[in-house]
Amino acid sequence: MDFKILISTTDDFFLKRDYRPSCDYLVINQIINIEHGALCAPNCISLVEKGVSKSRNAALSFCESGLALISDDDVSYVKDVEHVIKKAFDENPEADIITFQFLDNDYRLYKKNYRQKTFWHDVYSLAKVSSVEIAFRVDSIKGANLRFDENFGLGSKLPSGEEYIFLVDALKRGLKILYMPIPILIHPGESSGGQFKSNPDLIMSKGAMLYRIFGYKSYLMALVFALRKYKRAHMSFVNFYRLMISGIKLYRKDGVTSER
Repeated sequence: MDFKILISTTDDFFLKRDYRPSCDYLVINQIINIEHGALCAPNCISLVEKGVSKSRNAALSFCESGLALISDDDVSYVKDVEHVIKKAFDENPEADIITFQFLDNDYRLYKKNYRQKTFWHDVYSLAKVSSVEIAFRVDSIKGANLRFDENFGLGSKLPSGEEYIFLVDALKRGLKILYMPIPILIHPGESSGGQFKSNPDLIMSKGAMLYRIFGYKSYLMALVFALRKYKRAHMSFVNFYRLMISGIKLYRKDGVTSER
């Protein structure tokens, strides 16, 4: 089964890197600064639009491989990443999606809470998954008519949560999602999903994300989330929770209250 890495980038960032994957890949290059223009490159589609979820959806539309890996423009991959992912799917034919691990620049596991054993995801374990850990059978995703919710993700009003929503939507539509404790790439820096300090939009997006998935239960879940995370934002619990509720209100006001 053929395999492709789906890379999202803006204003030619990936195209200017010296690094290229050793396997087949597709780049969705969003031109945010129109005056900047776009470099011509093989395996690249340039679009004049904004938003990482729009980029992911474009990649899904153009992807014709059997297997695919969601990726960003600043990562590198372990040796034989294609073989590693193909082998995982070959050994688990019932899995529609598999989530993996990734490493930091020192080749240590990026997340301290990675489990050491393979397991099947539920709606709660999926909350810990990053987009670059997600590989899938393309036919399963297209057959379930799955798309990223373009209300969420970097470049939108709600700049986080798109991968969690995508995976929960997959679970609700009957797809099976497996976790395997295998590193597949190296990712520098801190995940954008955890940078709460001085970023109220990110906090608001967490509230909206919870409402998108859990409906009215999200008010209580936002309370629990705020209790756990407010210190990381260097603000009071009350202000953190208010921002999450503001995110819920913003999402409801826009009239997008159901699964796509």
